[in-house]
Amino acid sequence: MKFFIIPIFAPHLGCPHQCIFCNQRSISGVSNPTTTPNLLEKTVKLYLKTWGKKEDFKTQIAFYGGSFTGLDLKIQESLLSKAHDFINRGEVSSIRISTRPDYIDSEIVCLLKDYGVDTIELGVQSMADRVLMLSRRGHTSSDVEMAVETIKGYDLELGLQIMPGLPEDTPDLMLNTVDRIIKMRPDFVRIYPTLVIKDTPLEELYLRGNFLPMTLYEAVNICKKALLRFKIADIPVIRLGLQSTPELERQGTIIAGPYHPSFRHLVESAIFLEMGERLIEKSPLYDERLTFRVTPEDYSYFCGQKNGNIAKLKERYKKKDIKVIREISVKKGSLELITDSSTFCIDHRELNS
Repeated sequence: MKFFIIPIFAPHLGCPHQCIFCNQRSISGVSNPTTTPNLLEKTVKLYLKTWGKKEDFKTQIAFYGGSFTGLDLKIQESLLSKAHDFINRGEVSSIRISTRPDYIDSEIVCLLKDYGVDTIELGVQSMADRVLMLSRRGHTSSDVEMAVETIKGYDLELGLQIMPGLPEDTPDLMLNTVDRIIKMRPDFVRIYPTLVIKDTPLEELYLRGNFLPMTLYEAVNICKKALLRFKIADIPVIRLGLQSTPELERQGTIIAGPYHPSFRHLVESAIFLEMGERLIEKSPLYDERLTFRVTPEDYSYFCGQKNGNIAKLKERYKKKDIKVIREISVKKGSLELITDSSTFCIDHRELNS
């Protein structure tokens, strides 16, 4: 099922902590929260009027940016009640909220479900307790596990968000986080490599020389390994890297870190580059020209940005020409190398993550 999301932003609302990395107004691109019932109603009506009801999509009102279940209960109910009116009229299918693991219990989830909440996203960030402590998250990995168990008990869709590259995070710790999240079997995951954003405690650490963010290469490499593990586990990663917004890309907003407006493309391309290398190395080819086949959906991933993967393969393996054919019969996530006598195939599941 595809989703048409109507976003309702509540930067910092309900958050009991100042996480070391967080400036929600810069991250979300929203400086004026749409979090009163009247503003919510106007926002939803505007979206529905502009885009209409999409029959092939599940329309959701989504509360983003803060910790929704940390809001005062009366505020939660007033917002949920207004959103539920659209469900009663058949204009919206359901509601999704994002919140903290330590702001979830059975009473809260029961309330959310009664008002039509179908999806809950938890900001996990890491399953390493020291990383959580240094990031001033205010919760532990045990809180995550308890929250997940509670949500699953109510048969709601569950999303988990993680952040590689937080203070004292390491590739091994992050992959351990990935493995523990896979065991919890969320319905989807978001991966946000840590950036140093203006006006955050992390900026102060960085400027004092006490925090070194990942390079873009390091972020792509660890996210490639994480993405492969989630793919193999059949857990969708619905976002890789922060979504580009005018506020985020305004000069001076991002102080340092592995930001790229097409970060997912870089990660997917890194996977296909390794697949191409594996095929060339396992095939008995001495020709100066090679022909690959890939599904149209994966064509740009294999070629890389500005045909960067093709250039790397040519240089690394001393090939004069590499031809890439779009072929709908090729399975998504796989790659074929064509010779006169045979076809060599590889699937992303064969890569060692």
